[in-house]
Amino acid sequence: MLSHDAKAMINYVNTILNNKKLSNDIPNIAEGDADFLVLEQSLRTVRSVAEALRAGNIHHKIQGNGFILDSFQQFQNNVKRSSSGVIKSIASKSIRIKGEKNIPGKLQEANIIKKRDKTRKEIEEHYRLMTDHACDIIATVDLSGNFTYISPSVEKLTGYTPEEVLNHYREIGYFLPGVQKEMDRQRVAIRKMVEKGEPFYPVNFEQRQVRKDGESIYTDTVLSGIYDEENNFRELLAVTRDITAKVKIRREMKELSETDKLTKLCNRVKLDCALEHELDRAKTKAAAFALIMIDIDHFKNINDRFGHLAGDAVLIELARLFKDVIRSSDLIGRWGGEEFLAILPDADSSEAMELAEKIRGRVSEHYFPEQERITISLGVSVFRDDETADSIVYRADQALYQAKKNGKNQVRLM
Repeated sequence: MLSHDAKAMINYVNTILNNKKLSNDIPNIAEGDADFLVLEQSLRTVRSVAEALRAGNIHHKIQGNGFILDSFQQFQNNVKRSSSGVIKSIASKSIRIKGEKNIPGKLQEANIIKKRDKTRKEIEEHYRLMTDHACDIIATVDLSGNFTYISPSVEKLTGYTPEEVLNHYREIGYFLPGVQKEMDRQRVAIRKMVEKGEPFYPVNFEQRQVRKDGESIYTDTVLSGIYDEENNFRELLAVTRDITAKVKIRREMKELSETDKLTKLCNRVKLDCALEHELDRAKTKAAAFALIMIDIDHFKNINDRFGHLAGDAVLIELARLFKDVIRSSDLIGRWGGEEFLAILPDADSSEAMELAEKIRGRVSEHYFPEQERITISLGVSVFRDDETADSIVYRADQALYQAKKNGKNQVRLM
């Protein structure tokens, strides 16, 4: 969900664009922000132009630049040229209305009304043209959950035609079942708010969608309300943007932040997070889990004798062995230096000891270039009403210490 500051920014911009009464209360987060002030000025300019055109003032001076304002200026110039030609044509002719003498004043008034209606229609067509050619998907939805409009860009993004989405979006699985269920729930909540006369604040949500060709994409949608001049709710406005590339980058960054650079196993940050998750699950759902702490025997001798590059090669090879031995549900990572930690969900002491012994045996039998044979010591602990993650880690560490003290290359449980 959006933060309070983000909602305040969206509501402020929405007020400028849609509300009849305009507020000048700039959100605290935006005060003094140069980029926001430029955006606000552009929005207010667009609003003032819209108000002038709504009042029939086609001579309103439009200041600023950008695609929308430039389009307004071009449209205004075309209207002025058209109006000038009509007025000259009227002035050059003697027009008589049956039953009255020449009445150019009334004729001009009627002509202005006609041109005003034409101007309004052209503005509506202009906005519809912009909507139809937008890259984002722009849609309107009624409170029964039916699309009343969806822009042609939907086909480029999802592969479905506007007609397919408008008439059969549930049948074609336009939204995944979980997403559709949540959207229906929100729609019911919005309906209740509207019926009570409560304001509906914009909401933002990300979702995975499946294109018509089966490819997965990720989209971000901002859902807001459309109100008329009397502030009566009309329908919902949804603006959807493709964020697949953004999600991919975000996931890559998250993976990098949770991965040990050398071994490619998860790092201490990821292990800490997973450990807290298992501890919470064990307390709330009475689930079991175990830890295996692993340390390389005589690793300092390897670095001293063969160099740190050789030591790194051993760590990399061990990481590969560990991943081959552990279960698919287990998580193993580099705890620090030559120490590794494995988290075993739903494992009791016998299962944990069996797996630890399997890991020890596989390492002792493996041939490492230059070093030939390497051994490891392992300490095992199992959850037993531990209050903190530190307590169960401490017991695994103490078990490892006993394995080292008793001669190394062995497994101990504590």
